[in-house]
Amino acid sequence: AVTEFQIGLEDVVATVNGEAVTGDEVLTSYERVVNYYGEPDTDSLELYYAVAMEEAITLKLIDLTAAEIGVDEFTQEELDELYETSDSEWEYALENYVSYNFDITDETTEEELAAAYAEAEEYYGLMGYSKDILRESYVDNEVFERVKAELCKDVTVTDDEVQAYYDEAVADDKDIYEFDVDAYENQLLMYQYGYADQEPWYKPEGYRYIKHILLEVDETLMDEYTDLLARYEEQMDAEDTEEDADTEEDADTDTQEDLVTAEDVDAAKAAIIASVQDTIDEINQKIAEGVSFDELMAEYGTDPGMTSGSYPDGYEVSLASYGYVTEFVSAAFSVDEIGEISEPVISDYGVHIVQYAGDVPAGPVELTDDLKSVITENLLDDKNNTVLNEWYDTADIQYTGIIRSVQQISEDEEAEDAEVVE
Repeated sequence: AVTEFQIGLEDVVATVNGEAVTGDEVLTSYERVVNYYGEPDTDSLELYYAVAMEEAITLKLIDLTAAEIGVDEFTQEELDELYETSDSEWEYALENYVSYNFDITDETTEEELAAAYAEAEEYYGLMGYSKDILRESYVDNEVFERVKAELCKDVTVTDDEVQAYYDEAVADDKDIYEFDVDAYENQLLMYQYGYADQEPWYKPEGYRYIKHILLEVDETLMDEYTDLLARYEEQMDAEDTEEDADTEEDADTDTQEDLVTAEDVDAAKAAIIASVQDTIDEINQKIAEGVSFDELMAEYGTDPGMTSGSYPDGYEVSLASYGYVTEFVSAAFSVDEIGEISEPVISDYGVHIVQYAGDVPAGPVELTDDLKSVITENLLDDKNNTVLNEWYDTADIQYTGIIRSVQQISEDEEAEDAEVVE
């Protein structure tokens, strides 16, 4: 650990509304900063302490405000409820550590189990966590939530504000996605993997509702087909690539038996179709008899997305869709009329029988009650943050100079950079 920056426990680093913030309080916050960001190097050490000081100042302001408005006291029942929640989280963390790092079986002795849990406690202890510390953090968080609730008690969101938020978001997304399906697909992918908070609120043209019956096939047949297809595609890529002399010499040593032909791939594909042909014939017969595609999906399909009812209208698919295998997308656009059903196609998932179920209307997403709730929460968060920022900004915070503030460090660095440029 870096130790060049020294601070005394009794040193007053700042005052908040006349109340001292001490070095001891900063050091407590500093440990949390280190646990979150890792040990600092020499260049970032003072910044770590500055961040810790700002946290200690905020905690002091919360405590002072809580006492002032009378929300800092807890009944034993309230504490017991908080402790029950925090203790449950603590036990869950210990159990996760033990299950991940130890092979616990029915044969594990009580002594071995106790040793495993002791190691888990030691591990979290080195990270600055313990059962008591977690309890304290739950109490501190509850104090803050009480302060926030009191400060923000008059914050409201009107229907007009919700509508205005929606209209602005739709207009912004229309500018981005109306003529750019690729950008729309990228945003969907970002949302799917948790890198974006919201799906686009404007849908471009070119999407179809697609339903399908997915038939599982024999694993050996599928493995043989995918292996042959991969090798064949690799050969085709190699033929299209200009090889250097050494590579060409190596290619001459390949035996004819190593090569995969289009006929080999077609034969493997035919074997898969043949393995489910009886089922395909049954489905086609029932379609001819007027049985609905939805009924057939429920009877024969193995894709949970279709059989669970999560997508009652079908998947939304465009030619640019990234979230579906290419064979599925191709099948989705192999037919021209709504209600038409494609020929069976094969992907890594099995055999697909695809129906063009309808067109997805281009334009804004619907302002549903669920979306209104999301917008209301977003607006409340923004307004609450404004109130909390004003509360902090109007506090009388004075620095003693023992530790530079984050703002002072930033200003000094900007001044130094300016001098270098000059």
